[in-house]
Amino acid sequence: MYTFLFQGSGVNLFATERTFPSQSLLDLLLTLLWASMLVIAPVCGQSATLKPMISLEPPWTTHFKGEAVSLKCARFHSDVTGEIQWYFNKKLLEKTSSYIKAEKSGQYQCRIQDSPLSNPVSLYFLRDELILQASYPVFEGDSLVLRCLEKERAKLTEVTFYKNQMPLTSSKKGSDLSITKATLSNSGQYHCSAKRSSFWSFVLSKIEAETVAVRVQELFSLPILRSTTLQPSEGTPVILSCETQLPPEKANIQLHFFFFRDSRIILSGQKRDSTLQLTKVWKEDSGSYFCEAKAVTSRIWKMSHPVRIEVRRVPVSGIQLETQPPGGQVTEGQTLVLLCSVAGGTGDITFSWHKEGSEAILKKKTQRSLVAEFEISTMRESEAGKYYCAADNTDNPLRSRPVSISMNIPVSPPLLTFSVPETQMFVGKVVELQCDSQRGSAPILYRFYHEGKIMKNSSAPFGGAASFNLSLTEQHAGSYFCEADNGVGVQFSKVLTLSVKVPVSRPFLTIRKATIGDMVELRCEAETGTTPILYRFFHQGIILGSGWAHLGEAAFLNLSLTAEDSGIYSCDADNGIGPQLSEGVKFPVTVPTGKRRGLLAGGVSLGLLGFLGLTGVALLLYFRTRRRSGQSFALVLPRSPAIPGSQERSQVELEPTYFNDPGQQSRIHSPAFADLGLTVNPVIRDVVYAEVQNSQQKKRRYRQPHIDATTHPGFLCCVL
Repeated sequence: MYTFLFQGSGVNLFATERTFPSQSLLDLLLTLLWASMLVIAPVCGQSATLKPMISLEPPWTTHFKGEAVSLKCARFHSDVTGEIQWYFNKKLLEKTSSYIKAEKSGQYQCRIQDSPLSNPVSLYFLRDELILQASYPVFEGDSLVLRCLEKERAKLTEVTFYKNQMPLTSSKKGSDLSITKATLSNSGQYHCSAKRSSFWSFVLSKIEAETVAVRVQELFSLPILRSTTLQPSEGTPVILSCETQLPPEKANIQLHFFFFRDSRIILSGQKRDSTLQLTKVWKEDSGSYFCEAKAVTSRIWKMSHPVRIEVRRVPVSGIQLETQPPGGQVTEGQTLVLLCSVAGGTGDITFSWHKEGSEAILKKKTQRSLVAEFEISTMRESEAGKYYCAADNTDNPLRSRPVSISMNIPVSPPLLTFSVPETQMFVGKVVELQCDSQRGSAPILYRFYHEGKIMKNSSAPFGGAASFNLSLTEQHAGSYFCEADNGVGVQFSKVLTLSVKVPVSRPFLTIRKATIGDMVELRCEAETGTTPILYRFFHQGIILGSGWAHLGEAAFLNLSLTAEDSGIYSCDADNGIGPQLSEGVKFPVTVPTGKRRGLLAGGVSLGLLGFLGLTGVALLLYFRTRRRSGQSFALVLPRSPAIPGSQERSQVELEPTYFNDPGQQSRIHSPAFADLGLTVNPVIRDVVYAEVQNSQQKKRRYRQPHIDATTHPGFLCCVL
């Protein structure tokens, strides 16, 4: 153990004790070096940002009216740079030079560039016969000179100086008074009186000067002791600073600083530095600290107010809770390790782990270590939440910040659904595709695939399903599936097949002209549409026959012609989405000359039939009137099953038929079938055979099946 005693001027200034483990010469030298650091004062920073200063020539603040004073604005130990501004009674003057002449009473200030304003200087220009002049500026430790001056510079006698109306001194010969080493107490209201010779030299008259305020300025401000901390922990550094401020006019004054603890000096300095760094403090370093600043030349010294510094034992500090894996992201079933550590502390430290919302202690350990851990082997979804730890080696436990433990739950296999039934999926239909994973941590990224290629990405930031709309085209047909991914795992849905039906285009009907007894071929084909396609042939709105064909193939119907086969022929095509009707084709049957006579012989019969036709027209008008009123009637003409050569028509509905209006196609020729199971009851007249032919003219013939006749819309017509 070493005891250090510091003395000055025969007085014990400071004593301290320190224990060092080794007694070697090197250790002793290090000890002496440490001791010397305590008494060498670093010195710095006694002045704040310097204001410019104003100097007077002559250096008096009071003058007779008509005299002038030269004022100079400058920085201490600095050349004048930048723009200079002058102020008179706080009003900006136009002058910008470093020198100005003053002839008016008032306050003068200046500024250089962006500096603060200088301290104000008050000048007085008086019309009096006697004035009191005081030197300017005057600081603590300077000499204060007072001069009593007559206007005509006449010789004065019996000059008396007063302070605050109290006489100071009187002189029969001298007119000046000098106060050496002025102090703040020398400030006050001063004036003087004197006697002078009148016109008659033997007569003396007494004159008195106006009162002048004389101010002795501080050489430096009262120091303030500051510490980086008032409650340092053992073994930590502390920096003390003694702060004061020198005026710009006295910026060159050197100060010495002294630091005290409990009235014992711990450091003194000989340089312009006002800080003291204690590398490590201990419990016995606690106490009341203050500092002292002293001017080297004028012996002016000032003492700060005391500051209490209390050194504490080293408690646990810098507590922190960390997780493994880092970030607090744990997958369900994974192991979680909670690491509790402190940056400092001595002795046995008690660690404990807690979960917010629960008063139970999850784990508690006491050990002489700065780090402890707690392991949860298998994490469950219910164990997600906020965790914290506490550490204590005194009676004041330290608690860490909570760490959020979030559970990453893998997604379940998603379910892909279409919003439209398969039977309604045709071109132009809007279908919503939805992918939904019932379980999994958010956010979930969904990917939609078509034929194995990604067609859409969609995110569900809060979980749940994702969807998007698709306006169907032919290219959208194929297989679909979706994928769900939340960064923990990837799951795929089952594959769904989407079939897109294309509505048939308007078919084209072509007929080869023929004479009576010839065979005529009716050909019907739609250029686009999903197969299979059902074609139907009509004569005057009455169905003749039907047949299935694939896209690229045409449907054919062969008829053996008679005279009444003239008229309008049409066909329609339907693939279950909606029928399309061809334009009507007018087909006249040419009658050979040899047969004209037979036709004339039947004229009477045809006339009778014409009468019946007129009757039918009347009935048709009647039924149309009833139909518009909301009633429906049909005239049914019975006939036997279709027999080749028969001239009868099957059941005919007396309703006008429009053969070339797309708006009425579905009303007149609406096919009655579900999906592809269409049932058609055509009227068969002298049909030799029907056939289906593809676009490459490859024919395959088949016999027309026997089909029962039913009621179909058609024309009511007659032949005259």
